[in-house]
Amino acid sequence: MVARQLPWSPEIRLDGGGRARVLLFAGFGAGPETLRSLAEALQSDALATVLLLSLAGHTGDQRAFERSRSWHYIGEAEERFIRFWQERGTPVHLGGYSTGALIALLVAARHPEKVAGLVLTSPALRLSRTDKQLVGFAAGSLYYVALPAALLGSLLALAWKSRTQGWGARRRTLGALGAMAVWASATAGLRGLTVPLDEGGPLLRDGEEVLPPHFTRASLLSGSTLVPVQLAARWQLRRLSLPVCLIFGEDDTVVDVRFGTMRARASRHAELHVVPKAPHRVVTVDECHRIVCEFVRRRRPA
Repeated sequence: MVARQLPWSPEIRLDGGGRARVLLFAGFGAGPETLRSLAEALQSDALATVLLLSLAGHTGDQRAFERSRSWHYIGEAEERFIRFWQERGTPVHLGGYSTGALIALLVAARHPEKVAGLVLTSPALRLSRTDKQLVGFAAGSLYYVALPAALLGSLLALAWKSRTQGWGARRRTLGALGAMAVWASATAGLRGLTVPLDEGGPLLRDGEEVLPPHFTRASLLSGSTLVPVQLAARWQLRRLSLPVCLIFGEDDTVVDVRFGTMRARASRHAELHVVPKAPHRVVTVDECHRIVCEFVRRRRPA
């Protein structure tokens, strides 16, 4: 029997009626349905009002997703966080899953006084060396760094030759146009490249297998903009003075768990949990639910 495909939804909100309020961001390429079981646990066990959000451009439209970039994710996430905080004006718990965890971390670093605690589940501080996306996303950074540098270098070389060898205006113009044509062709080629995304398989919900919304391929350029986000998140994790709860799955093959735990231990305010035999999608595991609920209960506003 084929698992039922759940529809895309940019946000899910559950009202727990208590003082605790939690905002969680979904991962790269995924919708908030992946986080629903965690949200339901927070609603029932911690009496928390939970808002689950997709990253910018994650609405089910493949073209919109391929045009999305990390700066879109951070900008929209910060805006939605401020709106959620303004509903009561008291600190809220902020967090996310995978790339969503990194976005939450960067938003929290900008507004620490508005955050009661930070929940990072399977944070993609560094991708696993066995993950196929790692090479693709690293290569995509050529678009933003190597290609512009190559074009600038070519134009500077043309200018130098023109000065030392006395090239005429026509020859200089043709050389510059040739360099720009090569750069434009390489840029156009990179724009169309995509890499496969691991959908994570079906979930069991009320005895039925369902597939949470997830894109199957990502633009290489979108993925490459996550590399500086990873670097910024690693730096901010050490500087944060907020309570932080980091949770990894022991059998995660998407992110580098060993690297993540090393970074977590370097943070004075972070508590680290590695759930035995859990996959990258640790947010669907009961032990993860228990850890997050207990963390939120301990740090909910008075």
